[in-house]
Amino acid sequence: MHFPYRNDIRKTLIPYLTELDPIDWYKKSSAYPKSIAWIVAHIAMSEDYWINSIYLKREFSLRIDENSTPSELVNSYIQIRNETDTLLQSLEHSMFNEVVEVPTFSDGWVPPSEPTVEWLFDHVFTHEAYHTGQIAIIANLNNFKKPLF
Repeated sequence: MHFPYRNDIRKTLIPYLTELDPIDWYKKSSAYPKSIAWIVAHIAMSEDYWINSIYLKREFSLRIDENSTPSELVNSYIQIRNETDTLLQSLEHSMFNEVVEVPTFSDGWVPPSEPTVEWLFDHVFTHEAYHTGQIAIIANLNNFKKPLF
């Protein structure tokens, strides 16, 4: 199976998020302008974008933003990964080498490697890991409990 450890971050993050004080979800510091709510919404919406819009060429499945409630954010974060996992498990091995059409982004970003199906999934999972690290930074800057990763 491709990406067998893709959900390891979530094994730590989801319990952390469900125990986080609702007020702490929205705190920002002068040193870092984003909140945990923004990060979780961004991770989930980005996965929705890459999987549903770019790969499957269909409508987004999530309707959240940084002002959504903690339960809406956690539920959406879980929902989109369930959808991704179902899709991932349905793919034949040969499909991972197929090229995916990636749009032209206004900031000039282009994929650093050929955008295959495998690259797309890898991008989604490494994007999540990057932003999950920001959650620990936000917690540290705001002096509340940090996730244990």
